[in-house]
Amino acid sequence: MCSGSAHLPSGDHKGIVSDSKRITDDIFSVSIICPQIARHSLPGQFIMLRLPGRTDPLLGRPFAIAGCSGDIFTVIFKVVGKMTGLLASVMSGQEISVRGPVGNSFGEPSCKTIFLVAGTLGAAPLLFAQSSLGETTNSRFILGVPDKTWIPYVEWIRGKVPHMNVFSEDGSTGSKGNVLAGLPRELPDNSELWVCGPLPMMSAICKRFSESSERILVSLEKRMACGMGGCLGCVIDTTFGKRRVCVDGPVFRGSEVCWDELS
Repeated sequence: MCSGSAHLPSGDHKGIVSDSKRITDDIFSVSIICPQIARHSLPGQFIMLRLPGRTDPLLGRPFAIAGCSGDIFTVIFKVVGKMTGLLASVMSGQEISVRGPVGNSFGEPSCKTIFLVAGTLGAAPLLFAQSSLGETTNSRFILGVPDKTWIPYVEWIRGKVPHMNVFSEDGSTGSKGNVLAGLPRELPDNSELWVCGPLPMMSAICKRFSESSERILVSLEKRMACGMGGCLGCVIDTTFGKRRVCVDGPVFRGSEVCWDELS
């Protein structure tokens, strides 16, 4: 397992909303001032957000860290429920509760070439990873989206990764097809795949490169309550037994995940 760790233990911190942007009708980016997170997070880690003073929703929600700059970190999300709906309406200067940084990271590249493969909002941790790779590492960023409704989001990502390859299922942006079309039939020597996105996409990638799955790092998403490993709400089956996505992950090697058991 990739096991990079932050220099600061996970904890609860006060953040202040710095900026909020609407990317599409229901996709937003929110930047938060919180030096304890921004200065100690590693690509692949995540945070739990809560709005102080609210009991509904009572529990925090996990969000991948999409980037850090100085004392500010950024998350991107799609409005799918009450918490994300509230988060979409936050204003600059508003206080927010942040737990983290949580989990492990992608770690230091062990190969010369890194394929960063994202499905829709799975781009978040890979954007952070892309910005952290040194000049000696070759990287290829591949993004997959369903249809034309995602075009504004694609262009927002392109503003951060100008030379990425895009695939859409309806052919409305980039090339028609899915991210597998942008990958070689075999994983080249001295290269790794770092992947985040829908489970079927990640499973398909790991099955295509099954003989090289030790060189695939996947960032998993799972519903969780505490984000600290205590509630066991995010347990998955691996070749090493039961593992918690929040503290044993969220980054796992593709070879250790029991994909047929994951739902």
